[in-house]
Amino acid sequence: MRTPEEKLLNPRPGSKIAEARDFGIDLTLIVENLRLTPEQRIKKLQSAMIGFDRLRREVEKQRIPNK
Repeated sequence: MRTPEEKLLNPRPGSKIAEARDFGIDLTLIVENLRLTPEQRIKKLQSAMIGFDRLRREVEKQRIPNK
């Protein structure tokens, strides 16, 4: 019996996972996230959201014409 990680890293030819890999989905990123605890995943997501929010605010500042 193969583990879910083994299935993602070495998918069987013709499987949906192999199709996803061949389409260009980076399955190693999924494996990396599955190795994290749920709490670690939430912290990682929160950190990304904070970064996107900072970027959004900076872009908005650039759009406002200086008077």
